[in-house]
Amino acid sequence: MERLRFRTLGELLYEVMTGLLFYPRTLWRVLLWPAETPTPVDRGDTVNAPPDLVSPPLFLLISIGLAQVLDLSLRGELGEAAAPGLGPLLFRALAFSLFPLVMAAGALRREGRPVDHATLREPFELQCLCAAPFALSLSVAAILLGSPVAATRLTGGAIAAAAVAWYLSVQTRWLRRRLAVGAFQAFRTATWLFAVALACCLPPALLILGPRGPQAG
Repeated sequence: MERLRFRTLGELLYEVMTGLLFYPRTLWRVLLWPAETPTPVDRGDTVNAPPDLVSPPLFLLISIGLAQVLDLSLRGELGEAAAPGLGPLLFRALAFSLFPLVMAAGALRREGRPVDHATLREPFELQCLCAAPFALSLSVAAILLGSPVAATRLTGGAIAAAAVAWYLSVQTRWLRRRLAVGAFQAFRTATWLFAVALACCLPPALLILGPRGPQAG
């Protein structure tokens, strides 16, 4: 699981194609052991990082792309009109990148460490891994919630609730171990940082998607 260092178009193509190949394995690993999935450390190499996992930022980007594809296909199946242009894709990329950034920076501040390029990379990359399944499931939930069929909306609500519960549980476990605090304090911190990330997503939603932005997921 190496850092993304693209020097040529060939390297970019190789990273993307191998990322697609190893994506299912990485997704399965993150779903089972999200807080234990290894990431590159600050000095630039890896520690016990399996070579068959996708780089965390690329893993998140592929997940956002898959969410966009699911948006187009599911809305067609449900008879809904997909939002025109690249607005939804741009919003997803920005919103689901804000969650890792807020969580990583918040954890560093609570550790009393400076937030800079050196300290932010490791927790941010781990948070990219956690944000990818959350982005996929929440995007599907938002699509189903827009359906005129009550049963479909109920399914969408259940998926959204499960996605938020999974994400908060992962963050609680991670913060409890990283900050060496109790479960309640870790959950309270995770919930607060989650709320901050949601609040940071609202202005981009209004700017990019307009008044119906929050429905885009």
